[in-house]
This record gives sequence, C-alpha cells and structure tokens, in this order.
Amino acid sequence: MDPVSVTTAVQMLGAAQNQQIGVAIARQQFTSDKAVAGLVAEGAQNAANAGPPAPPGQGLSVDLRV
Repeated sequence: MDPVSVTTAVQMLGAAQNQQIGVAIARQQFTSDKAVAGLVAEGAQNAANAGPPAPPGQGLSVDLRV
C-alpha cells in the first residue's frame, strides 16, 4: 500500500467516525426533545383537568383565630 492510499483510508475512516458521532448526537437530541415535549403535554393535560381557578381574593388572608 502506498502512503497516499493509507492517508486516504485514514481520512475516510475519520470522516466516517465523525459522521457516526454526529448521527448519535442528533438521535440523542431528538430523544430528549421528544421527552420534553411529552412532559409539556402532560403538564398541559394536568392543568386542563385541575378544575376552575379559585375565586378572586380567596387565599389572600389567613384566619388565625382558634
């Protein structure tokens, strides 16, 4: 094998490895984005099922009489 073909082979292997790393990072990012979207949707669903808000003024004072 001549030195030029060895250099070319090493460069191709390096490029392939960089591509594999890039694909793995993109998959991980996609998975995290999907998980966050699921949590946001779950929070929105829980908020929708929580019931009506408290009437105005409720919870602003505390009765300490016993």
